[in-house]
Amino acid sequence: MNVLVTGATGFVAPHLLRRLVADGHEAVALGHDASRLPSGPGIEPAVVDLSGPIDDAAIPSFDAVVHLAQANVPFPERATELFRVNVASTQQLLDLARRRGAARFVYASSGSVYGFGDGAVAEDDPRRADDFYAVTKRSGELLVRAHREHVGTAILRFFAPYGPGQVDRLVPGLIARVSGGEAVTLRAGGRPRMTPVYVDDAVEAIVRSLGSEAHLVLNVAGDEVASIRDLAERIGRVVAREPVFAEQEGAVAGDLIAVNERMHELLGDRQLIGLDEGLNRMVRAEA
Repeated sequence: MNVLVTGATGFVAPHLLRRLVADGHEAVALGHDASRLPSGPGIEPAVVDLSGPIDDAAIPSFDAVVHLAQANVPFPERATELFRVNVASTQQLLDLARRRGAARFVYASSGSVYGFGDGAVAEDDPRRADDFYAVTKRSGELLVRAHREHVGTAILRFFAPYGPGQVDRLVPGLIARVSGGEAVTLRAGGRPRMTPVYVDDAVEAIVRSLGSEAHLVLNVAGDEVASIRDLAERIGRVVAREPVFAEQEGAVAGDLIAVNERMHELLGDRQLIGLDEGLNRMVRAEA
């Protein structure tokens, strides 16, 4: 299979590309920054800017799509760019997949579509978030659903993926603060609580979704619920340094905890990587 992977310069994509090649597939690594695109045996780079109209001729042939790309830009100053990458490009790629006869389209959504609240959320629970980013991801999901008669689809809602190579996100930020002896700010005792998923498990869910014939919607999340305090304390044990905390006043909207039964059904007997092991791997890789 030849898989088009968008967002190839992001966090999850390099892990996925290595896995696809190891499994005997070929991949097209699509991104807008040629200097950062992965390449090598089995990986063909494609320089495409998803914030504008897509030139079909710039994209080599493919059999399936994993659409990981998303804009990480400020709202409202760059709202139009955020919409173009998160929504408009999704429609363009879906149409291209249809016209080229692709077998699968895997769309990377986010657990943020549910919004923060109390209790765990399952795939059929109402989506209540109305911030601009969540609206764009929800819009992308609706576009994917609308194409189900023309291409096999999978919508994966990722909950706080983490692992080696990640930057500018919660877990690497906590690792840096705890390792450096800097205070970790807590509100409401460390909320929000969440169910972080290790990148290898996220990649496994993507690969299994590519091989499925079902139209899937599933949460991609870990088994363990962790607060900011819990994550910092676990990291402290890994780096052998007691974390320092600073309590801050202020309300917290709630938690973002996933029910991941559908993910377990897809993965079968595979056991998810626990938080302690995942954090150990991440710290060792960055050492």
